[in-house]
Amino acid sequence: MRDPRTITASPWNANVVSHENEEKLRASIERNGFFKPILIRLLDGGGGPIAHECIGGWHRNEQAIELGMDEVPCINLGVISDEKAKEISLADNARYGIDDTLKLSELLSELNAGDLEAVLPWSQRDISAITASLSVDIDDLDIDQPTLDEDEDDGEDETPAPKLAKTHQTMRFRNGLNDAARISDLIKKTMSEQGFTKEDDLTNAGDALAFLLLKDDNDAAV
Repeated sequence: MRDPRTITASPWNANVVSHENEEKLRASIERNGFFKPILIRLLDGGGGPIAHECIGGWHRNEQAIELGMDEVPCINLGVISDEKAKEISLADNARYGIDDTLKLSELLSELNAGDLEAVLPWSQRDISAITASLSVDIDDLDIDQPTLDEDEDDGEDETPAPKLAKTHQTMRFRNGLNDAARISDLIKKTMSEQGFTKEDDLTNAGDALAFLLLKDDNDAAV
């Protein structure tokens, strides 16, 4: 643990955070605490006091100062070279994976997604695009047959109800956040303009998407 005021910034930090995301970062610290430590290294002061330089988490350190915190958790890597410090700094700021849209949508649906906008580096439009994305399996779905109510006559001569014919197939696809938001808006607009409102939301959206994609082919076939 160290006083954040005693930690100095590195002169080569390339990570820039907008004012809006600085506010979200501060709100996240207030809400969830300081759950990720600051990475620091020791610098030889040339005969003077040894300096503690931040190589990861400088923006969190700044917000800790703004919040009046006296201590922040730190990982001290000791004396390391500039080259190694820069490499670690890049690795700390990088993100190696991407989110699985379906799992991320399910995760957000379990939380108060609207409230998360205040502490996550996403806009409400980003969150809405994720949670509204169509993410369903393309495997064929068997339709359960109706069962007899306990109070109904269960005579021996009754024949099984015929299996309903399948008329639709669900599809799964993934788009970038910006494209997903634009596609979602376009589908909603097409649903309204073309009157795709009589079925369930998933079917209406699929009909609108099919209309948009197949419109030129249908016109050519006429």
